[in-house]
Amino acid sequence: MSDHQDTIAAFNQLQRSFHNHLLHFMIFFMITGLPLLSTSFSFLGSLFAIPHDSLGGAYLNLATSGLTDNERLSAGLQVARVIHRLTALFFILMAIPFVAVQLVHIRNWSIWPEGRWSLSAFFDGIKGLWINYISLGHVRIGKFNIGQKLFAWTMIVAISAITASGFVLMFREHFPERFQEFSRFVHAPSFVIIGVFLIVHLYLALLPMNRQSLYAMFGDGNLPIDYVRSHHPIWYENLTGKKGPEPTPAENE
Repeated sequence: MSDHQDTIAAFNQLQRSFHNHLLHFMIFFMITGLPLLSTSFSFLGSLFAIPHDSLGGAYLNLATSGLTDNERLSAGLQVARVIHRLTALFFILMAIPFVAVQLVHIRNWSIWPEGRWSLSAFFDGIKGLWINYISLGHVRIGKFNIGQKLFAWTMIVAISAITASGFVLMFREHFPERFQEFSRFVHAPSFVIIGVFLIVHLYLALLPMNRQSLYAMFGDGNLPIDYVRSHHPIWYENLTGKKGPEPTPAENE
């Protein structure tokens, strides 16, 4: 619990910093990675050519800008690739201390199951999502529901995959061709998975039932104790030793 009797510390400074800066890094990864991923985003690649085109030549007549469309796109993709790699470097530097601290406390991760690993527990968790988001009721969950846990595990796997494959692609001359091909195969789908999951995550975070957690993540990290008691009874019981509320009638509907 926090220093205030009416709040509970949900996220520490390191967790909030990593989470919030992850959003910044992903924006840079997306705008620099999309033109490298698909020709459908070639317009982004052309925009990155502006520094190569006399800081504005992209908006002038081709006869005076000095670059054809293909040359501008090629130059832009080079700029995007450099920014993409620099962003990856800074991301890794940020992630190292976060990952190290999290691994030390791996047994205490809130994304582990509250009870045993079982299919019945999984389907109960899915049912709980329906009750929370559709029936607007409350179920007995810990700090995170099954959807948030699946999101966390997916992001852990996808970010690990995209980091490892990106390392291979950045230093491809040191790896065999077959390994490079496999890394390309892993890198692009991981990128898409992370992008889609982030969009869904942002949407769900803005829903009224998650608004308090949103304020905590981008604020001081604390949640009102009454909110924790009603929305996260198992977590509340583990923290306080007091009995949490029973599920709302919506659980039985």
